[in-house]
Amino acid sequence: MALTGALFSGVSGINANGNAMNIIGDNIANVNTVGFKSSRAVFFDLLSAEVGGAKVGTGTRLAAATRLFTQGGVETTSSPTDLAIQGTGLFVLKDATGATFYTRAGQFNLDKDGVLSNVEGLKVQGFQLDANGNPVSSLTDIVINSNLLSPPVVTSTLDLALNLDATSTVPGSALPADVAGTQALPSAWFAGSNFSTVVTVYDSLGSAHDLTLVFRKTATANQWAYRVLADSSEVTGGTAGDLMQVSAAGGLIAFNPDGSLNTGAPTSITAIGPVAWNDGASSQTIAAANVDFTGTTQFALPSAVSQLGQNGSPSGAVSSISIDTHGVVTGFFNSGLVVPLYRIGLADFTNPEGLTHLGKTLFQQSADSGNPVFGNPGDGGLGTILPGSLELSNVDLATEFVKMVTTQRGFQASSKIITVTDTLLEEVVNLKR
Repeated sequence: MALTGALFSGVSGINANGNAMNIIGDNIANVNTVGFKSSRAVFFDLLSAEVGGAKVGTGTRLAAATRLFTQGGVETTSSPTDLAIQGTGLFVLKDATGATFYTRAGQFNLDKDGVLSNVEGLKVQGFQLDANGNPVSSLTDIVINSNLLSPPVVTSTLDLALNLDATSTVPGSALPADVAGTQALPSAWFAGSNFSTVVTVYDSLGSAHDLTLVFRKTATANQWAYRVLADSSEVTGGTAGDLMQVSAAGGLIAFNPDGSLNTGAPTSITAIGPVAWNDGASSQTIAAANVDFTGTTQFALPSAVSQLGQNGSPSGAVSSISIDTHGVVTGFFNSGLVVPLYRIGLADFTNPEGLTHLGKTLFQQSADSGNPVFGNPGDGGLGTILPGSLELSNVDLATEFVKMVTTQRGFQASSKIITVTDTLLEEVVNLKR
């Protein structure tokens, strides 16, 4: 090999250190790239040559540039669709052809079609959820648009808490007949009662109906009767302008001498319905067990409602979303309903460093990475989601500058090998003179 071998060793050092400087330059250039994973140069020595019975190295080469999937810093943003992964895992993206990509860059937004996508238009993948938060699909596009409607929720419970004035007396007028379906003018119902309140309920089509509850002090001490009424024009066969009794029968509410609710006899809570609404909705019933007067009192204060609740809601369109640390995308509908819609999917690999880097902070599966394992954030060793945050580049500038200096010195030293060897060869040539 003689002196010419030293020349080639020097050339290999120049090439290897030059390529290593390219890697360092790429890292430094991407110090502010969201989700960027830095690379490091891996050098191998070349095969040794047999020289006089001794093994002599023939230089070096850049064997690989490996990605470092260490955690980058986290920046808080004001966008709810900006996502960072705290821990292991990558976001799963798909393009229009169905090709799958992986990334740690969570700069996502809803595109014109309401699809959660990255800045390149690749679609974020997640699992669709039912109303109870259980998955009902494999990985799919996350679509949040005006076509996403919440189904109506039929009112099946009523919660009322009120005070009925203990100083009230029995009205001079009687209430209309205590029979489900009794119709009378509103004045007749109100003349026979001491207090009334209205609660809005929803049928199977999401239509709203006002139920009027009238309360009447009875001749029995600490006892009140009540009826539940609906607008007759909204009930099949009803007469416009009247109120119709829709409670199965009149109910009774009894109080203890201290004004607290007596939950035993003679309290009698009655069912509401079945009501045949004339809008085509299903017949509606609220069972007696689901009518709750807990918290109702009889004090010497003006009658008033302190709580009025029911569990129904109309249909509505999604107005906003939120994403939690487990990747659950929750929809807030203008009907007041809050429903889990999707869960962000994450992927993990046995060897993430073996993923193929495509640029634009995107990676693809390779033979070296192994197959992806998909799961939910926070499960099975996968990291959690930090909503409203972005993972920054994991490039350490101080480390890169140190590497730059050592790489520069390596390049200079390799260059020196060539100049010194050239001088030696010149001396050999001059031996002939």
